[in-house]
Amino acid sequence: MTSVSAYVAARLRAWGVDRVFGTPGPDVDPLVAVLRGGRPAPEFIQVRHEESAALMACAHAKLTGRAGCCLAPPGPGALRLLSGLYDAALDRQPVVALVGEEPVPPGAGRQRRTVSAAHLFAQVSEYSERVTDPALIGDALDRALHAALGGRGVATLIVSRPVLEAEAPSEPRGAEATSSPLPVRPPVRPPDEQVRRAAGVLNAGRRAAVVVGPDAAGAAGRITEVAERLGAGVAKTPSGRDVLPDDLPYVAGVAASFGSAPAASLVRDCDTLLLVGAHDFDTGLLPGPGPQRRVVTLDVDSGACPVDADALSAVQVTGDVALALETLLPLLRRRSDRRWRDAVEDAVAQWRAEGQAKARRFFGMAVSPRSVVAELSARLPDHAIVVTDTGSALDWWTRHLRLRAGMRALLSRRLALPGAAVPYAVAARLACPDRPVIALVGDGALQAGGMNELITVRRHIERLAGLSPVIFCVLNNEDLSRLTWQRRRDAGDPRIPATGEVPAVSYAGYTELLGLPAVRCVRPADVALAWEEALAARGPVVLEFLVDGDMPPDWADPDDRAHGDQGPRLRHAADTSSWRARLTASVNRRLGSA
Repeated sequence: MTSVSAYVAARLRAWGVDRVFGTPGPDVDPLVAVLRGGRPAPEFIQVRHEESAALMACAHAKLTGRAGCCLAPPGPGALRLLSGLYDAALDRQPVVALVGEEPVPPGAGRQRRTVSAAHLFAQVSEYSERVTDPALIGDALDRALHAALGGRGVATLIVSRPVLEAEAPSEPRGAEATSSPLPVRPPVRPPDEQVRRAAGVLNAGRRAAVVVGPDAAGAAGRITEVAERLGAGVAKTPSGRDVLPDDLPYVAGVAASFGSAPAASLVRDCDTLLLVGAHDFDTGLLPGPGPQRRVVTLDVDSGACPVDADALSAVQVTGDVALALETLLPLLRRRSDRRWRDAVEDAVAQWRAEGQAKARRFFGMAVSPRSVVAELSARLPDHAIVVTDTGSALDWWTRHLRLRAGMRALLSRRLALPGAAVPYAVAARLACPDRPVIALVGDGALQAGGMNELITVRRHIERLAGLSPVIFCVLNNEDLSRLTWQRRRDAGDPRIPATGEVPAVSYAGYTELLGLPAVRCVRPADVALAWEEALAARGPVVLEFLVDGDMPPDWADPDDRAHGDQGPRLRHAADTSSWRARLTASVNRRLGSA
C-alpha cells in the first residue's frame, strides 16, 4: 500500500523539491517519517522554529529558482510559520507550505481549543486549500506548485493526519491533467509598440539613470550595453545587488532609504529613469513636484511596476527582461555627450574613496564595524554568497561590501525580518555546498532567533565539516544600533537602555558550548587576521567582533549632516545635499553654462 504521505513525497521530488524544512508533530509525523526515509523522498531538515523553516524555504527559492518547501504542525506551529511565509510572499518567491490540521475533539463544542489558521494562510498565499479527501491530494499538490511557481508566491496545503495516513489512490483524481511539472515556458516577448515608445523616451533624455532589481538577473550584459549607449549611471535595488558587479565605475551602489548617497543623487537628478526588473524599487527616493521626469519600466509582470504610471508619465514594457532589453538595444542611439556619465563616475569614485577612508578609522581600542565589512570585502572568495540581516549589519553591507561577478547576495528585503540571516545562510549552505557562505548579523538579530538555528548547524556538523566555509559574522555592540541611531538622528535622543540595549553574551563562548568552532576578535589590528583564519577554515565557524556601537552609519553621521550630506535621507526636490551639489556642479562644469 502506498500512503498519501509517500505519494506527496514522491510528487514533490518530481517537481524538483529536494528538501523540506520544518518541525515534526503528531499531526504531520506520517509525512515526516517518509521524508526521513531517504531517497527518492526529499530530505527533511528539522529546524528549531517554524519561522526559520519558512525563511530557509524562501532562501532556497531565491538561490535556486525552484520552489522551496516547509512543513509545520497545526496550532502554534502553524502560527509561527506565518511570519516567515510573509517574507516569501513580499519578496515574490515560490514557496509551498504543508501544514497539519488539528482534529477537533469529539463533543468539544464551544470548548474547542484548536487553532483554525486556514483564513490566515489564505491571506498570505496565492493558493490555499484544505484537503479532506485523499483522492484529491494529487490535484491539490500540483495546483499548489503551479501557483507558487507561476504566481511567484506562497501556496499552502492544509492536510490532516487521517489523510496523510490514508491509502493513495492508484490514479489520484485530477492527476491526468496536472501530474506533469510546470513546463518551461518560452520567454514572453514584449509588444513592439511598447518597446518603440520606451526607446523614444530614453533617446530623448539627457541625464539617464538605470535601476536594476532582482528580476534582471541573467541580463547583466544587456544592461551594461544599454547603460553604455545612454551614457547612464546605474544603481541597484537591495535585492538586485548581485545582478551587476560593484567594480564597474558607473555603478553607484544601492538605491534605497539606507542606500548610497550617489545612488540617491543619481535617481533624484536624472531626467530619464529606466527600471529594469526592479519591482522592489523604493519610490520614496523620487523627489516631489519639480522638473518632469520620464520613467520606463521593464518587467515580466505588468502588475510589478513600482511607480504610478499615470502620475510619472511612465512607459511600461511587459515581457521577459532579457528579451525586452535585446529588442530595445537596436532602437537606442549612442549618446555622444558623455558629460553626465563622467560626472556620475567622478561622484562614485569619490564616494568609494571616502568609504575606504572611513573604514580605516577607529577610536580607542574598539573595532570599527566598517572595517569588519571592508576587510571581508577585500578577501571575498570567488562565487561567495553574502547574507545580511536587518539592523546596522545592513548599513555596512550596503556601504562597504563590493561584490564581484559570480557572487550572490541575500537578505529579507520587504519584510526586513530580524534574525533571518542565520536561517538564510543555513539554506544557502545546503543548496550550494561548494560555495563559501558568509552571514553578517548583529547581536540583536542573532538573539532574535539566530542562536537557536546554530543548533541546527551543529546537528549537521558531520556533513558540513568538509565543505567550503559558512561563516556567521556577529557584530557585537550590545545595542540595537540601528534603532539607536534613528532616534539620535530624528530627535537627538541618547540610547534608551530599556529598549535599545542587548544583553551581553559571549557568542563565541556559546558557539563553543555547542561544539562549533569560533573566533573572537576584540582588537582593531586583528580584524584582517580574523577574517583570514575564518575564510581558510572548512565547515561552519562563528566569527565574533566586539564593535564600536558609537560608529554612525552614513545616514546618521553628525559630521556628514553638519555639511548637509544626508544622502539618501533627503526625499524632496527642495532639499540639498553635498552629494547632489557635487554631482550638479560637475555636470554644469562639463556642460559649460548649459
